Amino acid sequence: MSRIVVVGGHGRTGILIVEQLVKDGHTAIATIRNPRHMADMVKRGAETVVLDLEASSGPDFQAQFRGADAIVFAAGSGEGESSAIDRKGVVKTARAAQSAGVKRYIAVSALGATTPVPAKWKTPEMKDYWAAKRAANKYVRDSELDWTIIEPGVLKDGKTTGKVAVSETGIDVGKIPRGDVAATVVAVLGLPRTKGHTFQVIAGKTPVADALKAALAAK
Repeated sequence: MSRIVVVGGHGRTGILIVEQLVKDGHTAIATIRNPRHMADMVKRGAETVVLDLEASSGPDFQAQFRGADAIVFAAGSGEGESSAIDRKGVVKTARAAQSAGVKRYIAVSALGATTPVPAKWKTPEMKDYWAAKRAANKYVRDSELDWTIIEPGVLKDGKTTGKVAVSETGIDVGKIPRGDVAATVVAVLGLPRTKGHTFQVIAGKTPVADALKAALAAK
């Protein structure tokens, strides 16, 4: 099984990625910024390290990435936080991955970061957010990493269904359970053909792996 580092491992999506990786027999290394969350992550079966995307250096991340099979970036700015971390965090961790010799890099972004931003989301308050997401995506695509970008719709809590709708050319605005985003990340890690692809994903009726394969076939 693989050794996977999940950046933002205690976030609401990151924690579900960690749980699914552990359930599937992988070694999950969760980076967290609050030391008080360490016991919770250890209880879930993850190796855990305190790393802050703003305060920790690139070499700090590089040291923890060394020996990993893949990096999953599942962090992001929260309500009231600067959107700059959505770009800077990706750039810092992607550089660290390259320096550590880790080729596989999965970035969880957002619907609208590659395809047109839905009109109702195109507000002055969100301008910096979309600029950061698009810049982060560009950096990843221009890197020498074996990257995949996942762009989920509106994230919601609730039951994981294991079924989604996936596209590489744009998709209607829709919601998706965070657990299904996590399932998509884990499925992508098991599908080498997803390297170099960007997927928009929302709730759907097709099992995750089959939806990804169909999207690849349709490209």
